[in-house]
Amino acid sequence: MIKEYCEVIIEGPLDIIKCFVLGYIEGSGIQGEAIFGEEHHVENESKFGQLMRLLDVRGEQVHLIVGAGIYDLLKKAIDRHIDELDVKVLSVREITDAHFDFSYKAFHRELGEKLKEKFKNLPEGLNMEAGYNPEEQIHPEAKGLKAYAPLHEYELKAEGRIHGPIKAVVDFYGDVEHNSVVELGDIKLGYKH
Repeated sequence: MIKEYCEVIIEGPLDIIKCFVLGYIEGSGIQGEAIFGEEHHVENESKFGQLMRLLDVRGEQVHLIVGAGIYDLLKKAIDRHIDELDVKVLSVREITDAHFDFSYKAFHRELGEKLKEKFKNLPEGLNMEAGYNPEEQIHPEAKGLKAYAPLHEYELKAEGRIHGPIKAVVDFYGDVEHNSVVELGDIKLGYKH
């Protein structure tokens, strides 16, 4: 069974919100976690929202992703401490799924094989959307050339989109984001209407 998550947008300082949320979860002994969009490359603003923020029309907003059950408990705790916290829950939306775009380019066969394997055998629940087709090129005449040469003996290129439940998407994103040859777009969320 896939756990339900929701995105909660809270107005207020990130540090205060983060300390309160993590402290509440830990102190209550709740089995769950909080994902802060700012820390996990979750796209969290429309172009209009960016403009409004740049013009300083509205305060700081924190995008928090939590299990639906945790949100209910957290909302009650925030309501009890609303005066001390000086924060405001602006919206709550149920997340249906998430995705991110990626691309990679490798010039060593061993690294290329690892990348193909990693993106072929996705964790349970994740899917590669249509269009992913790694392209290998082998140029024996380039053997022995330096790394910055215009032609390489081996070259692998690929791009695609990974789609699935929010938690699985965030975890896989975190697993591949530190690979220097992989470029990742922001995680985009889908919502229940």
